[in-house]
Amino acid sequence: MLAGMDPLRVAVLAFTATADVAANRQAIAAAIAQAAGRADLLLTPECAVCGYPAATGALAPESCALAEAEEQLSALAARHRLGLVLGTAGPDGQGGAWNLAVVGGTLPTQRLAKRVLTPADRAWFVPGPSRNLVVTVGAWRVAVGICYEIRQARWWYEAAAAGADAAVIIAHQAGADPDPGTKATVLPALHATRAAELAMPLVLANTAAPDRWLDSAAWDARGMCTQHIGEGLLVAELAHRSRFDPWYDGLRRDALATWR
Repeated sequence: MLAGMDPLRVAVLAFTATADVAANRQAIAAAIAQAAGRADLLLTPECAVCGYPAATGALAPESCALAEAEEQLSALAARHRLGLVLGTAGPDGQGGAWNLAVVGGTLPTQRLAKRVLTPADRAWFVPGPSRNLVVTVGAWRVAVGICYEIRQARWWYEAAAAGADAAVIIAHQAGADPDPGTKATVLPALHATRAAELAMPLVLANTAAPDRWLDSAAWDARGMCTQHIGEGLLVAELAHRSRFDPWYDGLRRDALATWR
């Protein structure tokens, strides 16, 4: 990567999805229009199209309706010259359901099924295939992950080894905390650590639910939180690690060499 490469502009829609697919689609469509011309990529929270079932108590409607909403939103993003990472759900082909991140808009359509499920996920979803998804946005290589995967060091290092310059995570990090107050303290630090250990800027698109453990936010290649928002549209400009002191690039090389 060149030191003079342009920043990556990532927009995040922080909102609370419900089981009402039409209402969710309308909120995402409005965010696409709002982000047009301001961002290269728009992220939604996890299960933004269908609602996160552990919170809504339902996984609906049937897959054809979800697919139709995904296609409409992807086409709208493409018209606005915007890449899209959309949280949704879909069949696994064997009678189960996957928790999905669907990439679209100006980017080639790809689907990533959540591989590591929380206990709340397991009541609704089955694990997806073990694979990474790294997409090209301009000069950037961007890793895509879903929620709980932020806790998996292997995912992070595999993404960097695959050439990812940055990472985006869609999430529903909210709900009851078995140790009240712990997740609200630990999770922002965990995201900062993930960004810092491989000099890989990170953007989190989290739900705006009142019981969320942290806001949607962006961390730079040093691990510093540069922006956050509880609800609404955030637009973050990510600087490549080469924009900082060469120490950060060396840190990444050393970390990958040790991991391998």
